[in-house]
Amino acid sequence: MASIKKRPNGTYQATIFVGRDSDGKQLFQYVTKPGLRECKAAAREIEQEIEDKTFVNVANVKLTVWIEKWLELNKERLSPSTNALYKTYLKNHYEPFFGVLKLGKINEIKIKEFINLKLKTLSQSSVRRMTSALKVMLHDAMKGKSPARDVKLPLEEKYTPRVLTEKEMQQIHDVVKGTRDEPIILIAAWCGLRRGEVFALKWNDLDWEKGTLRVDESYCINDDNLYEDKRPKSENGIRVVAVPEYLMNLLEQLRKSTFGKIKPIKKVKVVEVVESDLPKNEGDHRIFNMRPDSYSSYFAEFIRDNNLPVIRFHDLRHYHASWLYARGIPDQYAAQRLGHDIAILKSIYQHLGLDKQIEIDDSIRDMHKEKDTKKETRLTSD
Repeated sequence: MASIKKRPNGTYQATIFVGRDSDGKQLFQYVTKPGLRECKAAAREIEQEIEDKTFVNVANVKLTVWIEKWLELNKERLSPSTNALYKTYLKNHYEPFFGVLKLGKINEIKIKEFINLKLKTLSQSSVRRMTSALKVMLHDAMKGKSPARDVKLPLEEKYTPRVLTEKEMQQIHDVVKGTRDEPIILIAAWCGLRRGEVFALKWNDLDWEKGTLRVDESYCINDDNLYEDKRPKSENGIRVVAVPEYLMNLLEQLRKSTFGKIKPIKKVKVVEVVESDLPKNEGDHRIFNMRPDSYSSYFAEFIRDNNLPVIRFHDLRHYHASWLYARGIPDQYAAQRLGHDIAILKSIYQHLGLDKQIEIDDSIRDMHKEKDTKKETRLTSD
């Protein structure tokens, strides 16, 4: 039975016995309400939860401690990259702001203060993802009593992919010709591979006779914030992609250069590899031995420094999807080549390039112009 007393400030506080800890020490849950009736109702609710064995006493647990426990409990459910991302949230955002605050002391206002602070330095999308994760963690701890229950997430900032025109793609290609970036960029733009798929490629994934490459792995981050090869999430991701002859020849030149049979082109910004330092099995050697995230950062600087069209590395994949679409390639083939099903292909990757859009716009204008001309002719004849 709860013990209720009136406090000096006029509010009422209920003390409910909820059990004992591992050392036999009594544990109590405290509820404070402005009126006696509200306090009794809240106390009865907790007592019912205790009787039904659904009560979880987490109010005295520090938020950061709970999040660490939550990550451990959900390790198998979360992907390694998501788990690593949430650990980053904890270390760089949750911990510095909430500090030693216990779950019972966190309220809706505190969470809104957290959101407003983060919006000063981070994008709305980043804060939205960070707050969404926090809401799930608090719900799992406090269920319907979570202080984040009614907190609205910042609006989602939808990124609109920049679809390169043929001229813009040629501009990028002209700048990277003869450098280590050329094969990397062309595999993304001409074959439609994702970033992780590009950097997972090994020499034995190439079929020199057929002019194809095999995609069956992605170079992804794991729980320890290290990169490792990982199988695609779906069977659609496993595929064999035809490679343009120019790119295949470029890769052959890179292979010879890597294995010390010919000297690298002078413009290639890589450390020359000594043949004795390479693995004995040439086929198992990674074609591009670098971290995908490091290359993305480098790519953004490269685009800016060379005054090229502002795009993300992933936009090269969008370019390839649009290139296929503009040439009337069947959806089934395009989806298979990109490692997607048709529904996703249509909703995400099929973008009309600017040149194609202008062409269609002009066609529509001409069509209506032709109708107007016929109308004028009929009026004149009447």
